[in-house]
Amino acid sequence: MAIIGEYIWIDGGEPTRKLRSKTKIITSLSNDHDVSLSDFPAWQFDGSSTNQAEGNSSDCLLTPVRVCPDPVRGLGAYLVLCEVGNADGSPHPSNTRALLRSTLETVGEATDAWLGYEQEYTLYDGSRPLGFPSERRFPAAQGPYYCGVGADEVYGRDLVEAHLEACIEAGLSIVGINAEVMPGQWEYQIGGPGQGPIKASDELWISRWLLYRLGEEIGISATLDPKPVPGDWNGAGMHCNYSTADMRAPGGIKAIHSACDKMANHINEHLAAYGSGYEMRLTGHHETCRYDEYKYGVSDRTASVRIPALVAKEECGYLEDRRPNANADPYEVANVLLKTTYDLH
Repeated sequence: MAIIGEYIWIDGGEPTRKLRSKTKIITSLSNDHDVSLSDFPAWQFDGSSTNQAEGNSSDCLLTPVRVCPDPVRGLGAYLVLCEVGNADGSPHPSNTRALLRSTLETVGEATDAWLGYEQEYTLYDGSRPLGFPSERRFPAAQGPYYCGVGADEVYGRDLVEAHLEACIEAGLSIVGINAEVMPGQWEYQIGGPGQGPIKASDELWISRWLLYRLGEEIGISATLDPKPVPGDWNGAGMHCNYSTADMRAPGGIKAIHSACDKMANHINEHLAAYGSGYEMRLTGHHETCRYDEYKYGVSDRTASVRIPALVAKEECGYLEDRRPNANADPYEVANVLLKTTYDLH
């Protein structure tokens, strides 16, 4: 039996890392074999082409860490998410997943942290966002596009629906989609209840790969630019819904307030982990708090951190950090939230 593994990894691009992948055919399995992660061996790649090595010592190691069905190729094909290592097997400096693993080992399993990501993105046809007409610079002002319906208000739904279906077929924890405030801008939500920091972050990276790959099929590209169009248009974020066991327990609102208060003492550490270009998006307008300010509040979408109204009412649940950019690395986001909550800075 032959199976196809699409090995996916995160490169060393600066200031924003990108996804890379290459294909491996494995032919040594019996026809009745149940495919698992162990069937995909470690592999190498040229790190000098991904900003992860010098040309005179360019081998980097791919270690598979998660596998799921490949909905693009179909039966017998798998997506294989990998950590990047040095040639000796040690974690590469760009391997932020390894840093998150280390933090989780420090805080211990008792935290039982859950994360959910709200990934916004903008669809492009060539150099223009979908819905931005070529004969004039801008479409009508934002307002009717959010959760809109109709060909005059919503653009790119064919790719969005294909992506939703692919994520479900791959077994990812996608829980919703919606059109966003700017034409051609969309959001999907992934992770959430029961999804730990590693699993939720892995699935977000895989879902991003699927979005880009499916865009190839129809000639539409997706960007995670935090401010894709300057001026009076919403930016693109990756709001993070975060909770620990203490936050979800009865009376957990105290633990939520404690975490929010601690974040006020580590603004720069958080912003450094929240993606390139945050100062263009976090302006104090368009449902944001200024990047150099910090506040939290109940049901406040102008705050850095929002406590949902239902959470405040039930006095337990989760918080929403609204600062991460669409282009943020979820491993870094999860890591800094844990380090702040458990005083590891």
